[in-house]
Amino acid sequence: MKKRLVVLVLSSMLLVACGGGGDNPKPTSSTSTQLNSSSDVISSSTSSSQKEEKKNFENVIFKDLKVSYDGKEHILDSVSGAPEDSIITYDNRKSFVDVGTYESTATIEKEGYNTLVLKATLTILASDFDGLTLDDVSVTYDGLDHINDINLVGIQPEGTVLSKTVKDQDGIIVTEAINVGVYNCTIEVSNKNYNKKILTATLEIKAKKSDMPVFISDDGTIYFANGLDNKYLYSLKNTDVTRLDYSSPKEFNKYSSSKAIFISGTPLLNSVKEVSDNTIKVIYTDSNINDFVKYDDNIFYYSSNSIKDNKSGIYKVNTSNSDNEPIVTKVYEGKTDNLAISNDTLYFTNKENFICKLNLTTNKSSIILNEKVHEFIVDNNKIYCTINGLINDYIGYIDLSLSNPDVVKLTDAAGEYLNIKNGNLYYNYTDLYSYVDPTKKGVWKIDLSTNKSTQIFATENVNGFDVESNDSIIYINTNDLHLYRYNISKNINTDLLRNFVIPEVTPINTGGQSIAVGNKVYYLNMYAGKTLYVYDEKTKQNMQLTSNKVTDFYIYGEKLYFNQVTMLTNNDLYCVDLNISKEAEKISTNDVRNMISDGTYIYATHYNWAGVSGGISRMKLDGSEYVKFSEINGAKNLTIKDNKLYFINCSTGQDDGNIEFISLSDISNSSDKLKSTNLSSKIKNVKQFVFDNNNIFYIYNGTIDNSIKRTSFDSLDAGISIASSKTNPNEIILKDGYVYYYSYAVSAISSAGFYKVNKLATADKTQELILAYDGIYYGSNFAITDSNKLYFLNYIPKLILGNAHTYQLDLNNKSVNKIA
Repeated sequence: MKKRLVVLVLSSMLLVACGGGGDNPKPTSSTSTQLNSSSDVISSSTSSSQKEEKKNFENVIFKDLKVSYDGKEHILDSVSGAPEDSIITYDNRKSFVDVGTYESTATIEKEGYNTLVLKATLTILASDFDGLTLDDVSVTYDGLDHINDINLVGIQPEGTVLSKTVKDQDGIIVTEAINVGVYNCTIEVSNKNYNKKILTATLEIKAKKSDMPVFISDDGTIYFANGLDNKYLYSLKNTDVTRLDYSSPKEFNKYSSSKAIFISGTPLLNSVKEVSDNTIKVIYTDSNINDFVKYDDNIFYYSSNSIKDNKSGIYKVNTSNSDNEPIVTKVYEGKTDNLAISNDTLYFTNKENFICKLNLTTNKSSIILNEKVHEFIVDNNKIYCTINGLINDYIGYIDLSLSNPDVVKLTDAAGEYLNIKNGNLYYNYTDLYSYVDPTKKGVWKIDLSTNKSTQIFATENVNGFDVESNDSIIYINTNDLHLYRYNISKNINTDLLRNFVIPEVTPINTGGQSIAVGNKVYYLNMYAGKTLYVYDEKTKQNMQLTSNKVTDFYIYGEKLYFNQVTMLTNNDLYCVDLNISKEAEKISTNDVRNMISDGTYIYATHYNWAGVSGGISRMKLDGSEYVKFSEINGAKNLTIKDNKLYFINCSTGQDDGNIEFISLSDISNSSDKLKSTNLSSKIKNVKQFVFDNNNIFYIYNGTIDNSIKRTSFDSLDAGISIASSKTNPNEIILKDGYVYYYSYAVSAISSAGFYKVNKLATADKTQELILAYDGIYYGSNFAITDSNKLYFLNYIPKLILGNAHTYQLDLNNKSVNKIA
């Protein structure tokens, strides 16, 4: 009996110590798990007992958290509501920064309690980009690529990726934005912690307003600078559009209504030219011609604002003796512009832009208007001019019949392209230095009988114009560079170049020339009248350097020497420093070609007045001490080595000849008939040669064998053929251990193309094809730049094959691009 009582007491004590049962409370977190104990009853035959049950946690919370990304660390709050002395264990509850969903687990334990497991989620949401903008951009055309002018403005978080797409106005994706037009730019901004953002903006490349003169002669022919074809001189008569010259007219002579006389300009030289029966006659050439006016058929005056002050001034040119060079006399010293002749008086603006007059009989000059003048025109004994006044710009006139004339003001704003026809003064409304009211932009006329101004054409896009009649003007539009006829009374614009296509006829020529300097190549552009151009690989831009035909050019150090037509059919030699001066100077009236220099003298083939080679000459680098020291005709491939002048003697008129030489020490200022020495009787039929230290590479131009050979100054034998099979080399050039050449063998057309062969090759058939002929490519006039690009004229003059364009062949990847 006593034993049973003890058991019952112990059971009761155990139940009290372990806790009783009861309802389970619901968990307070997003997810929970409660671990329960069952109620066991320990009983005997006479009584029963219940095992003590554990408690469930109540009001215990493990909260979810949502935040937007801010670059900072975030962590879930710790569990709250747990009884004191609870043991809480976390899994994956830690700090997070990047966008994402992070689940954590909290396990809560305490003696007498069922274990509780809670789950909570940390959500970091993507933020919106803040402060990023993409602004529209407007620039004026300058020939450069502006695709990167539109840029994202604002701070970009680390890890941001930009995806940029630019489309032209036709919706085509482009990789460069150079030409005039509107480009639509889209930038997609993405980052793992931000919502994707798309921004758009426009890039507008506006046409650059440039002076593009228009002139209408008495017979109704329209002469103009055609902006659709490099601003070359064109004429329009009836419906016929004709290219007259590969030069750009700077200005037409407004005082000659029967003929188109104009100034053509390039960075190096200016020429005065005259159109006669659709042919161009060069009247005069100088390094700088600002304005030009004829006194009569044989005498004219021009102004020159040279870099060198002592050359600036007004010059009188007398061309009455057509058999000799014109007589040039300086009649005024100083910077000048705006020439006009009336009653044996020459009017001009001086360096202060004051109007002056020069008596052509006495050459005495004086100021007649001491206000700054932009341009003027003389008519009916009055000078009409645009004046930069102290208060504002305006158009006015002075009466030349008065001894001390005052300015009569005609407008309250300045004008350009002044033109007087049918008793009206026409001008394009502008302002020299201040804001122009957009509503007043356009072409105006002043009735000179009433001095009343009227706007006849409202526009801000005039590059140049002339008056066709009282009811129409012809002008060039700034935006599209088209030539338009504007009918004043009907307010109708007619595009005169609507169906214009640049004419392309392969120019028949006797060959060109190319010289590489660094990453630039100077070349003769056959599609620009064989004028001199330079192509810059960095900017990918061409620049025309001369407006007249160049027959030959040479670069020595920083000096460019070029032989061009300068007056009528005369050829003169000019020189310009490529790094310092922007003006070329005439250094010789002799026609010289195939130039080479030893640093003291220039040696060249002398040509006579008929353009036929007639001897070999020498002169100082400045053109002085000219002497024709040999009568050998047809010398070409002039090369200097070891104080000797080497050349191919082609006096027989053939393409090839022997390599001969004249010792430089034998040449003096009195030499006239020096004889040459044959280098070797075994080296013959030479079409071209190149010296490389002791080696001689040459094209052997035999009857059957046409090959590239290598010999040396030690052996002076015929040498070995390093390229012969199926080879008819037209030209070779040596570069970085290889001989590059173009081969066109009629008997092996399928093998024609550009090749290279190692200069140390010991036999034939080791040459490597670079670019196949494919019925497209022909090669002459080679030049290779520092970037390993070969330039060539796609033309073989003797065979009249090719399209005469200039191409670039990348020797690294063998790609081909036309540059002109």
